[in-house]
Amino acid sequence: MEDQPSHAKRKQYEPHVYARLLGELTQLMDDVPKLYPDRNVWDIEGDWNATGVIYFVDAAHKPLFSSIKDFDCRTIKLVNLGRPAARITFYRKHRYWLLKDKDIPLDQKIEQIRAYLENLAVKSQDLEDKIDGMTQPKRREAMETIHRNQKEISTWHSILDNITDYELALSNYSRLHFYVTVNYKYRLESGEYANEQEHLLNPQRDRAGNVTQLRYNIIFVDPVEILRDHPYQNREVEGFLNNFPIKSEMGRNTIYARPRPENVSIEKFK
Repeated sequence: MEDQPSHAKRKQYEPHVYARLLGELTQLMDDVPKLYPDRNVWDIEGDWNATGVIYFVDAAHKPLFSSIKDFDCRTIKLVNLGRPAARITFYRKHRYWLLKDKDIPLDQKIEQIRAYLENLAVKSQDLEDKIDGMTQPKRREAMETIHRNQKEISTWHSILDNITDYELALSNYSRLHFYVTVNYKYRLESGEYANEQEHLLNPQRDRAGNVTQLRYNIIFVDPVEILRDHPYQNREVEGFLNNFPIKSEMGRNTIYARPRPENVSIEKFK
């Protein structure tokens, strides 16, 4: 899980400086010899096909990257420079954020619901304005959408009028955004092993899902240690959100509501 969308502060470069550093790193990436993992020999697990391009590189080539190691590149990631992997595990991780009722100020709750109501009203009006020019099947579909929107508008208006009686939540959980993470084991100078985890760069895609820009991940490997067997290092959100009977998509996010438990208990005794 991640906090509500926030972007880590990236290093800023003059365009000509970024271009020079990118060119240098790209050349290194293209020229450095690559290793090709053998699942029957390497201590490696998981699937890395659902992320950007991955190159495995012998840790012996680390010195080649010393002049570029601090470059904050947006398209090429040096995943573990200086910590060569002795064991590698790839897994898909659900990336999302969740705001529970206690985390949402009353004015923000009102603002979110009003924004959603306005969005629904605009969409319904847009359909009504176009409905006369539609074919019969499309007109029927538009009428069903308008009717569905009106029901949602009525539901959320009722919640807005009695907002303190409802518990709200806000999340992009249902968008099912996954990214591939690598967990790797590496040897410390003391001879003991340590574990690290890094998310990998995904390719950039357009709205249709087509790749518009490749991104690259360079994983440095200890070619001896990776051949050995290592001990394998071995979430409630879905259950929480499933307890909200009222839910509506709002762009990339979902807004949830349910009567407060104490109000339900009171109603039972009326």
